[in-house]
Amino acid sequence: MATSGRRKATNGIVVTFRQSAPTQNSTAMRSTTQSHIRGFTLMELMIAVVIAGILASIAYPSLLSFLQRSRRADAVAVLTSVVQAQERYRSNNAAYASTLDVLNINSTGSNYYDFAQPALAASATGYQVTVAPKTGSAQAADAKDCATLSIKLEGSVFSYLATGSDNRDTSTVCWPR
Repeated sequence: MATSGRRKATNGIVVTFRQSAPTQNSTAMRSTTQSHIRGFTLMELMIAVVIAGILASIAYPSLLSFLQRSRRADAVAVLTSVVQAQERYRSNNAAYASTLDVLNINSTGSNYYDFAQPALAASATGYQVTVAPKTGSAQAADAKDCATLSIKLEGSVFSYLATGSDNRDTSTVCWPR
Protein backbone atom coordinates (compact mmCIF):
# COMPACT_ATOMS: atom_id res chain seq x y z
CA MET A 1 0.00 0.00 0.00
CA ALA A 2 1.63 3.17 -1.18
CA THR A 3 0.63 6.75 -0.62
CA SER A 4 1.81 9.66 -2.61
CA GLY A 5 1.33 13.35 -2.51
CA ARG A 6 2.47 16.68 -3.81
CA ARG A 7 3.51 19.76 -2.02
CA LYS A 8 4.33 23.09 -3.43
CA ALA A 9 7.21 24.84 -1.72
CA THR A 10 7.22 28.59 -1.20
CA ASN A 11 9.73 29.16 -3.97
CA GLY A 12 7.51 27.55 -6.60
CA ILE A 13 9.19 24.15 -6.70
CA VAL A 14 6.86 21.18 -6.55
CA VAL A 15 8.07 18.29 -4.44
CA THR A 16 6.57 14.87 -4.94
CA PHE A 17 6.89 12.23 -2.27
CA ARG A 18 5.97 8.62 -2.20
CA GLN A 19 5.67 6.41 0.82
CA SER A 20 5.48 2.70 0.41
CA ALA A 21 4.49 -0.06 2.78
CA PRO A 22 7.32 -1.42 4.93
CA THR A 23 9.14 -4.31 3.41
CA GLN A 24 9.95 -7.51 5.23
CA ASN A 25 13.54 -6.37 5.65
CA SER A 26 12.60 -3.05 7.29
CA THR A 27 10.32 -4.90 9.72
CA ALA A 28 13.24 -7.06 10.79
CA MET A 29 15.36 -3.94 11.30
CA ARG A 30 12.63 -2.29 13.34
CA SER A 31 12.30 -5.31 15.66
CA THR A 32 16.03 -5.36 16.41
CA THR A 33 15.96 -1.64 17.03
CA GLN A 34 13.05 -2.01 19.45
CA SER A 35 14.76 -4.83 21.35
CA HIS A 36 17.87 -2.68 21.59
CA ILE A 37 15.80 0.10 23.13
CA ARG A 38 14.55 -2.23 25.87
CA GLY A 39 18.09 -3.03 27.19
CA PHE A 40 20.85 -0.96 28.78
CA THR A 41 23.83 0.37 26.94
CA LEU A 42 27.34 -0.34 28.13
CA MET A 43 27.74 3.32 29.01
CA GLU A 44 24.64 3.28 31.21
CA LEU A 45 25.92 0.18 33.02
CA MET A 46 29.36 1.73 33.54
CA ILE A 47 27.82 4.90 34.96
CA ALA A 48 25.76 2.79 37.38
CA VAL A 49 28.90 0.90 38.47
CA VAL A 50 30.82 4.14 39.01
CA ILE A 51 27.99 5.61 41.09
CA ALA A 52 27.78 2.42 43.17
CA GLY A 53 31.56 2.53 43.68
CA ILE A 54 31.46 6.14 44.85
CA LEU A 55 28.66 5.39 47.30
CA ALA A 56 30.51 2.33 48.62
CA SER A 57 33.73 4.30 49.09
CA ILE A 58 31.82 6.83 51.17
CA ALA A 59 29.89 4.27 53.22
CA TYR A 60 32.70 1.76 53.91
CA PRO A 61 34.72 3.90 56.38
CA SER A 62 31.51 4.70 58.26
CA LEU A 63 30.72 1.00 58.45
CA LEU A 64 34.18 0.22 59.85
CA SER A 65 33.84 2.99 62.43
CA PHE A 66 30.45 1.64 63.48
CA LEU A 67 31.86 -1.89 63.83
CA GLN A 68 34.75 -0.63 65.99
CA ARG A 69 32.35 1.22 68.28
CA SER A 70 30.13 -1.84 68.58
CA ARG A 71 33.12 -4.04 69.46
CA ARG A 72 34.05 -1.57 72.18
CA ALA A 73 30.72 -2.51 73.75
CA ASP A 74 32.22 -5.99 74.22
CA ALA A 75 35.02 -4.48 76.30
CA VAL A 76 32.63 -2.24 78.23
CA ALA A 77 30.50 -5.27 79.11
CA VAL A 78 33.50 -7.13 80.55
CA LEU A 79 34.72 -4.03 82.40
CA THR A 80 31.26 -3.60 83.91
CA SER A 81 31.18 -7.22 85.03
CA VAL A 82 34.60 -6.74 86.67
CA VAL A 83 33.32 -3.65 88.50
CA GLN A 84 30.31 -5.57 89.79
CA ALA A 85 32.47 -8.52 90.83
CA GLN A 86 34.91 -6.18 92.59
CA GLU A 87 32.07 -4.61 94.57
CA ARG A 88 30.75 -8.04 95.57
CA TYR A 89 34.26 -9.10 96.58
CA ARG A 90 34.83 -5.89 98.57
CA SER A 91 31.58 -6.37 100.47
CA ASN A 92 33.03 -9.62 101.90
CA ASN A 93 36.72 -8.60 102.22
CA ALA A 94 38.78 -5.68 103.50
CA ALA A 95 40.29 -4.85 100.10
CA TYR A 96 39.56 -5.20 96.42
CA ALA A 97 40.71 -8.27 94.52
CA SER A 98 44.11 -8.06 92.86
CA THR A 99 43.49 -10.64 90.10
CA LEU A 100 40.64 -11.62 87.83
CA ASP A 101 41.00 -15.24 88.98
CA VAL A 102 39.90 -14.30 92.50
CA LEU A 103 36.77 -12.72 91.05
CA ASN A 104 35.96 -15.86 89.02
CA ILE A 105 35.76 -13.88 85.80
CA ASN A 106 36.69 -15.50 82.52
CA SER A 107 39.03 -12.95 80.93
CA THR A 108 39.34 -14.89 77.67
CA GLY A 109 35.69 -14.34 76.73
CA SER A 110 36.41 -11.54 74.28
CA ASN A 111 37.47 -12.11 70.68
CA TYR A 112 38.70 -8.55 70.29
CA TYR A 113 40.23 -7.44 73.63
CA ASP A 114 42.97 -8.57 76.03
CA PHE A 115 42.34 -8.00 79.71
CA ALA A 116 44.87 -7.00 82.35
CA GLN A 117 44.60 -5.79 85.90
CA PRO A 118 47.49 -3.51 86.98
CA ALA A 119 49.03 -3.54 90.48
CA LEU A 120 46.90 -0.53 91.43
CA ALA A 121 43.98 -2.95 91.77
CA ALA A 122 45.46 -4.38 95.02
CA SER A 123 44.62 -1.18 96.91
CA ALA A 124 42.11 -1.22 99.74
CA THR A 125 40.47 1.96 98.43
CA GLY A 126 40.37 1.36 94.70
CA TYR A 127 41.33 -0.53 91.60
CA GLN A 128 41.83 -0.10 87.89
CA VAL A 129 40.82 -2.54 85.17
CA THR A 130 42.30 -2.07 81.70
CA VAL A 131 41.53 -3.65 78.34
CA ALA A 132 43.40 -3.33 75.05
CA PRO A 133 42.56 -4.57 71.55
CA LYS A 134 44.08 -7.96 70.75
CA THR A 135 46.96 -7.83 68.32
CA GLY A 136 45.91 -9.18 64.95
CA SER A 137 42.19 -8.93 65.67
CA ALA A 138 39.77 -6.83 63.66
CA GLN A 139 39.71 -4.35 66.55
CA ALA A 140 43.49 -3.75 66.39
CA ALA A 141 42.86 -0.89 63.94
CA ASP A 142 41.00 0.88 66.76
CA ALA A 143 44.28 1.22 68.70
CA LYS A 144 44.92 4.58 67.03
CA ASP A 145 42.17 6.19 69.11
CA CYS A 146 41.39 3.61 71.79
CA ALA A 147 44.58 1.67 72.55
CA THR A 148 43.40 1.10 76.12
CA LEU A 149 40.04 1.35 77.87
CA SER A 150 40.03 1.52 81.67
CA ILE A 151 37.73 1.90 84.62
CA LYS A 152 39.39 3.29 87.70
CA LEU A 153 37.98 3.56 91.21
CA GLU A 154 39.80 5.85 93.66
CA GLY A 155 37.93 6.05 96.94
CA SER A 156 34.36 6.49 95.78
CA VAL A 157 35.06 8.20 92.43
CA PHE A 158 34.80 6.24 89.17
CA SER A 159 36.87 7.39 86.22
CA TYR A 160 36.45 6.18 82.66
CA LEU A 161 39.84 6.38 80.99
CA ALA A 162 41.13 5.78 77.47
CA THR A 163 44.40 6.43 75.70
CA GLY A 164 45.34 6.40 72.06
CA SER A 165 48.40 4.69 70.62
CA ASP A 166 50.35 7.93 71.14
CA ASN A 167 49.35 8.01 74.87
CA ARG A 168 46.99 10.95 74.49
CA ASP A 169 43.75 11.03 76.48
CA THR A 170 40.90 9.84 74.25
CA SER A 171 38.28 9.26 76.96
CA THR A 172 35.65 11.42 75.26
CA VAL A 173 36.03 9.49 71.98
CA CYS A 174 36.11 5.99 73.46
CA TRP A 175 33.61 6.42 76.30
CA PRO A 176 30.51 8.14 74.88
CA ARG A 177 29.00 9.14 78.23
